[in-house]
Amino acid sequence: MNRTAPRLAATTLAILLLCGSGFARDAASAPLRIATFNTEWLTASAHETRMAPWKTEEELANHRRRIAAILAEVHPDIVALEEVTSRAALEKLAAEPPLRKLGYRALHVESEDHGTGQDVAFLVGPRIQLDMIQGAVIRRFADTLAGRPARFSKKGKKSKKGSLDQRLTKHALVCFSKPEKICLLGLHLLAHPDDRGRTAKRETQARIAANIVRSEIITRGYGTVVLGDFNDFDPTVSGTEQYGEGNRKVLSILKDVDPSRLGPELVNAAARVEPFSARYSAWWDKNENGMRDSTDPLSLIDHILVDQTLAKRIVKVEIRHDLHDGTVSDHWPVSMEIRMK
Repeated sequence: MNRTAPRLAATTLAILLLCGSGFARDAASAPLRIATFNTEWLTASAHETRMAPWKTEEELANHRRRIAAILAEVHPDIVALEEVTSRAALEKLAAEPPLRKLGYRALHVESEDHGTGQDVAFLVGPRIQLDMIQGAVIRRFADTLAGRPARFSKKGKKSKKGSLDQRLTKHALVCFSKPEKICLLGLHLLAHPDDRGRTAKRETQARIAANIVRSEIITRGYGTVVLGDFNDFDPTVSGTEQYGEGNRKVLSILKDVDPSRLGPELVNAAARVEPFSARYSAWWDKNENGMRDSTDPLSLIDHILVDQTLAKRIVKVEIRHDLHDGTVSDHWPVSMEIRMK
């Protein structure tokens, strides 16, 4: 009888078990990677809306494949996606081969933005254990300031009288307890940072978002992350803005979510991006020729804000310009890694 074989098998099994447990520990202790990416008109079909640029289903499918390849390369544990128009569009993205093998879960909620139909959505990796917030794993909340409801005509369109009562239609909240207790508030604020007439409306949207942070995140004892396409600049984290920052208040409103306390509660992770010349997340097709030119302005309008406690554990922040040349989206993905406790 060969007594060596059973011993060898037992030794091999023990080694595999030890390696497996070591791998599990390494995976659990690995930094948490959080990202945001404006997908630029991720629709379910090419003819879903006239506002989207897709002329054929083949064009849209190619766009979806390229977005999936970029996200697979970033490989976040959780990512906020802007300009997603439906759950069907998000599920088609999650089903793309590079993402399907990573096991992402699609989270979508309708934004009630009847102008564009765009929503804020999330892809969530298997490492994340989601929490229920008021009976759902992804939620929207009151999208106007208290005492200032938006006014609409009988046809559902906003009346001129109520035009200043800006809504925060495009937002979504996701919370989780593992690997750490954190809530993410995804935002897509009013477009056109070059239009000063829209600045005050974005400031109102920022105040609404700050209300949500106070009432739905901080009071529940979660760590805070606010991220997305803010369509505005942070004067304290200068980037390569080529059309002027001016006296912008949107980011200061979002960072100082509790004005009754001294100093801002949130900080901008982009301050960790080096070199300075890499601090841009979007380009503007100023001449509207449908392509990126050397004269098109660059700007940092996609942000990840974190609370002071989480900020102390940031290990890396990147804006992934290496993943596309501006032909996939007019934005680049922004990612942040947080060291686990």
